[in-house]
Amino acid sequence: MKPVFTKILAGSEIETFATKEVCQPSFSTEFHFHRACQMTYIVQSEGKRIIGDSIDSYLTDELTFLGPDLPHVWHNDSMDKDSVQVSRSMALYIEPELMVEVLGHLFKTHKIETFLTASKRGLLFQGKTKEQLKGKLEQMIHLDYGIQKTILLLEIIDLLITTDEYECLSSPGYTHNYSSMDNDKIDRIFKFVFNNFTKEISLDEAATLANMSKHSFCRYFKSRTQKTFVEFVNEVRISESCRLIAENKLQITNIAFACGFNSLSNFNKIFKSIKGITPSMYRTQLQT
Repeated sequence: MKPVFTKILAGSEIETFATKEVCQPSFSTEFHFHRACQMTYIVQSEGKRIIGDSIDSYLTDELTFLGPDLPHVWHNDSMDKDSVQVSRSMALYIEPELMVEVLGHLFKTHKIETFLTASKRGLLFQGKTKEQLKGKLEQMIHLDYGIQKTILLLEIIDLLITTDEYECLSSPGYTHNYSSMDNDKIDRIFKFVFNNFTKEISLDEAATLANMSKHSFCRYFKSRTQKTFVEFVNEVRISESCRLIAENKLQITNIAFACGFNSLSNFNKIFKSIKGITPSMYRTQLQT
């Protein structure tokens, strides 16, 4: 998929960087990737996200930075139709090659290039760095393009390349095998799972949605996601179970069935295979 900023931000002709704010009843981005780096702050929303091969829940006050060509999608959890809440996010897009070229006229850019390499796994920021980044991003959102906005961009870059307050999201060495032609098909499958993981999901349903035979679909899905369809569904379910365990409102047994598992023993087995510990141990760690 050739990156074009006018495709990311309608009407924008900025080539090096651009900002965007989304504020609406709910949002669900399409599964996509682009050459632009993307820093996103979730002001208010919660749901499921995929970044590379990382499948997890996201919550309000999350800040991520995605390197170039990293596939991603955010999908808002369903809200009550009478809810007055809105989903809001802020984003900064940076064209990495142009940024390095421009800044290379001013100073050596090896630290920036090292950071960009790390960001290809997707980064989740925490602590003081997150607070500083989101503050500067919010200032940028409300400025027209000019010197002050560019200064804030440079301050953000300086924070990014000098902090260690982040964790990598995708697996080491992750590379994707998607093409732009995959976007619509994969997006339909992902959204189908996001919306139906609490109940039984059959391989037949997914294959039909993709207009493929079961055998062809299994081969296609594994080649693109590097996971089997069953592994993908289980990871979505486990990510939701982690969110519910963190809320500490339900018993483990209730969480298992609420996330689409047909038995507690199966839930415990799959949870441990993905997280390395049992659900009870996970809850204990959160409480300590």
